[in-house]
Amino acid sequence: QCELYPGCNRFTLLSFLIRLTVIKVIGNWSDKSFTMVLELLKEAFPNGETLSKSFYDAKKITNDLGFTYEKFDAYPNDCMIYRNKDDDQTECKHCHVSRYSDEARKVGAKHVRYFPLKPRLKRLFMSSKTASLMKWHAKGRTDDGVLRHPADSLAWKKFDEQNPRFACDSRNVRLGLSSDGFNPFRTMTISHSTWPVVLMPYNLPPWLCMKQPFFILFVLIDGPRSLMMHQQNRCSVCMQHYCGQ
Repeated sequence: QCELYPGCNRFTLLSFLIRLTVIKVIGNWSDKSFTMVLELLKEAFPNGETLSKSFYDAKKITNDLGFTYEKFDAYPNDCMIYRNKDDDQTECKHCHVSRYSDEARKVGAKHVRYFPLKPRLKRLFMSSKTASLMKWHAKGRTDDGVLRHPADSLAWKKFDEQNPRFACDSRNVRLGLSSDGFNPFRTMTISHSTWPVVLMPYNLPPWLCMKQPFFILFVLIDGPRSLMMHQQNRCSVCMQHYCGQ
């Protein structure tokens, strides 16, 4: 809740840095240009401002809150991810094809970005408002047989019967998983696809759990080919690595 500058009540330091970072991403600014904008703003703001001096300093603030990701090399045909015990491998253990598109520079042929889940789940319980709503599925829902929420479904009830230790604590998080792909370059002449894997916290009531502010980006898969024929294989490989966490 640190003030951006004395008397500023429209932005905190964090909210301002997040807005500015979004503009950086959309506008494709370099790290250097972001630092130059910060330097200009520091000169323009009143005395006592708390703005970061550089992109590096601004990134440290957001990273401390869990706004970061881990990047791993992946095999182009979606056989494996080079992670944990496979991190030092230089070729696919199934197809024996090289890990790299550029052997000399050790550039991976494909990448997967993993956004750690635990910090995001913790933040749902850091606010008193969302913390109480995380128990809505058990304590705030009307159980009259009408299907309004996943908790009203037979599958939910069957899961509770099979996992009584998990079901006995309403704070345990129930997540739905969804994925869809798009071409980030907005042109059909480039065969590149990006597939975000998104989680929805089904503990929340239906008017919140499917709203964008509560979506949790879990994995981002990019590659030079469409996922139409490889979606199931590619996603299943990622889930083997990450869902256990």
